[in-house]
Amino acid sequence: MLLGVFSLPLLGVGQASAATVPVVYIHEIQYSPAGPDIPVTTAKLNGEWVQLTNTTARSVAMTNWTLRDKAGHVYRFPRFVLGAHKSVYVHTGTGRNSAINLYWGHKPPSSFSYVWNNSGTETARLENAAGRTVDYRTYVGRSVPGPAYVIYRP
Repeated sequence: MLLGVFSLPLLGVGQASAATVPVVYIHEIQYSPAGPDIPVTTAKLNGEWVQLTNTTARSVAMTNWTLRDKAGHVYRFPRFVLGAHKSVYVHTGTGRNSAINLYWGHKPPSSFSYVWNNSGTETARLENAAGRTVDYRTYVGRSVPGPAYVIYRP
């Protein structure tokens, strides 16, 4: 269930696409960091992220899972285990992977470095290592001066 689309203040409410509670779900998408998109910096790219949350009391091995958008950008998870009831942020930019932050590896200066759309319809899809969809969420992006994001319930 989509809780809302936010950008300080609340912009709207929509509908989630997942019918059942997935093991790991797309909890939040910050599709637009604060400030203008140009110039593109590593900090701005890392301000664009997807938060994934484990809904179970067990750790979930996510090695070779994928996170993708509708334009065909694909993030493949490295060796990674998401702890029970824990969350991880997948940032668009670069950085050092940890238990709570993973990095897609996009680099400035190209505006094509961004993944998540600020305007129009966008879909985030999480697939397991076998290629089966675990969760997917669709939102309508809005260009706003502050950070813009959507929050979902499992």
